[in-house]
Amino acid sequence: MSYLIAIGTALPDYCHKQQDICSFFEKATTDENTRRKLRFISEKSGISERYSVLNDFSLAEKNPALFKNKLTVPSLSDRMAVYKEQALNLALKAILNITQFNDIKNSISHIITVTCTGLFAPGLDIDLVRELYLSPTVQRSSINFMGCNAAILALNAANNICNTHPNSKVLVVCVELCTIHFQNNDTDDFILANTLFADGAAAVLIGSQSLEEKKVKIHSFNSLIIDKGKNDMAWNISETGFIMNLTSYVSALISSNMHAFLKGIDLEKEAIDYWAIHPGGKKIIDDFASVLELKNSELQASYDVLNSYGNMSSPTVLFVLKQVLQVSGNAPIGSKLFSAAFGPGLSIETMQLQYV
Repeated sequence: MSYLIAIGTALPDYCHKQQDICSFFEKATTDENTRRKLRFISEKSGISERYSVLNDFSLAEKNPALFKNKLTVPSLSDRMAVYKEQALNLALKAILNITQFNDIKNSISHIITVTCTGLFAPGLDIDLVRELYLSPTVQRSSINFMGCNAAILALNAANNICNTHPNSKVLVVCVELCTIHFQNNDTDDFILANTLFADGAAAVLIGSQSLEEKKVKIHSFNSLIIDKGKNDMAWNISETGFIMNLTSYVSALISSNMHAFLKGIDLEKEAIDYWAIHPGGKKIIDDFASVLELKNSELQASYDVLNSYGNMSSPTVLFVLKQVLQVSGNAPIGSKLFSAAFGPGLSIETMQLQYV
């Protein structure tokens, strides 16, 4: 068996109001139709503010960190330099927000790092081992470039480790700096991405044992690839940064497949007491609730995280799961939780947990 022991989350220093970020991109285009689209999508996004490692978007117009000229696109090298400088500190912040982490860090046997917004070697895994003074024999692995649902893939890997190796304790660390990849482009895909994505980090401790009297047991994982969505969510590397393809059809593709997906894994929605759904966008949450006939209040954590932080890619579902676990802390033994996140492919990754 494996158990979810704790979740720590962290945000960068710079908080930007959604309307300020919208204004930033409005000034970067001379096309009035693009400006109208930006304002409309921003107002309907369900997002109040987003966090970034960059001060560029509202706080330092005269001294921006990366976007020196709004009409000039930063190079891939410039963006990766920011990632290498900022990602480690944000990841450490999330880890150290795990309650009593320093008391248990010597028992960590494995570390899994997750990111899709930057790469370097030696990577985050080795940097974290050094900075946290973990054992040099800790076993490391990384899940890279797999998008918004990579956290669940990492938790699946941690679960397999704990089920195979008794007494294991796995640290999963997700860190994404999405805002360093904002593009000055007037196409609908980029407008949508520029009004949605943000930076954040989350760390999860998974163990084959839990000292808590009331435990959160990891029950099962399931996956689905929707072939029709191959071109509706994609992530590619270019000379000017990582390029996101994200269409407005994603929510329809997800919602139209959920009934068949749940039926295929023999899961009735009535069996689920709590839902932790990745807020890929407001319409995704709305359509998910509608197709499964859930009350909006049942997905309140998803709406709250989207509103306060935007879509931070892989850490986002862990922010949601943390809030759901806080709300459900007094739930009776046997209560079940269902978590889902959506990524390139189009792919759906799900996880079921249960209080035991």
